[in-house]
Amino acid sequence: MKALIIAAHGSRKKESNQEVAALARRVSKKAMGSFKKIEHAFLQLADPLLEKKIDELVQKGVTKIVIFPFFIGSGSHILVDIPKLVKQARFTHAHVEFKVTRHLGKIEAIEDVIIHEVTV
Repeated sequence: MKALIIAAHGSRKKESNQEVAALARRVSKKAMGSFKKIEHAFLQLADPLLEKKIDELVQKGVTKIVIFPFFIGSGSHILVDIPKLVKQARFTHAHVEFKVTRHLGKIEAIEDVIIHEVTV
C-alpha cells in the first residue's frame, strides 16, 4: 500500500494548519488511485508531526511512503530535518520504502502557477 504525506512547517495559527489539511484533501480527490492514503503532517508547532504520521501509516500497513515537502526554499527543514527523520524512519521501518520528492520551490512548474495567479 502506497501513501503520500504533504509535509509542511506547522504553525501556531490553527488556520494555517487547516489550509495544509485542506490541501491534502484536495490532492486526495485529484490523485484517486495513485495512492491508498494522502495525508498531511508538520515538522513542528502542530500535530500531526511527520514522524508520528509515518508510524501511524506503517501501523496501517503502508509499505511505500512518498513525502512531498511543502516548502518554498531550501532551509534547514529541507536540508537537515527531513533527511534525518527519513533516515531514522528507514532504520525503524526497514520493510518500508521511502521517497522524498523535490520541495515546492524546486518544481519548474511553480513559475507557471505564479504567472497564472498574477494574470487572472
